[in-house]
Amino acid sequence: MHMPEKANIIFCSRSHVGKVRRNNEDFLQIHQDRLIAAIADGIGGDDFGEVASQIAVDASVEYLSNANIDTLDQKPAQELGNAIKYANEAIIAIQRNEKKYRNMGSTLSCFWITGKQLHFSWVGDSRIYLIRPSANKITMLTKDHTLDRDKIDAALAPDLYRRAPSILTQKVGSILLLKPDTGSVELENDDIVLACTDGLSDHVKSELMLEYAAKFGDNLETYADLLLDRVLDCGGQDNVSFILAQVKP
Repeated sequence: MHMPEKANIIFCSRSHVGKVRRNNEDFLQIHQDRLIAAIADGIGGDDFGEVASQIAVDASVEYLSNANIDTLDQKPAQELGNAIKYANEAIIAIQRNEKKYRNMGSTLSCFWITGKQLHFSWVGDSRIYLIRPSANKITMLTKDHTLDRDKIDAALAPDLYRRAPSILTQKVGSILLLKPDTGSVELENDDIVLACTDGLSDHVKSELMLEYAAKFGDNLETYADLLLDRVLDCGGQDNVSFILAQVKP
């Protein structure tokens, strides 16, 4: 059995209700042993978004932590996509059994690091970024599953045009035929993987994420505190959650 060489990865995370909301509908989990992480942003307000996000994360991490390491190693991105489909089925099963959960849903993004490779999958608009302080570069690896403003006539549908970036085209807990997107990239020493809900990405521009990383990237806890403080300074209208993972030599 081939065991991929383990990268030396340090993780840290933050999850905050923000300054306005009563509930934190975000949920995240890190599986340090397997170098797996997942983050979700529940949808629905009064429709149990916090239940959906927790089920989504728990189910996907459960799937990945029970996956055969050989299968995971041979088809990593595909298995991450399968983990999201598994989470989707778990939520749909609960929706069918319990009427009050009928409208709940969630974004879901997850990743796995093996050797010096990052594999990831997602549905919704919880983003994954790759920050490379050594090259002063930040790359958004995911693409939001939201309505495309370019396809909406602002004059005919001003309200839809305005709301387009916040209307999801895919989420867990909607249809069985979910199509998660997947990807893989090579990692280098000191790279930082940032997975976040829109509570962070809506308020902290990628240039600032990079700027903070360039200054404080060698201390992940300080970097995390700075990102969170920045969101709260901007008003903290939404829940904010993120996971940081850094490759150490």
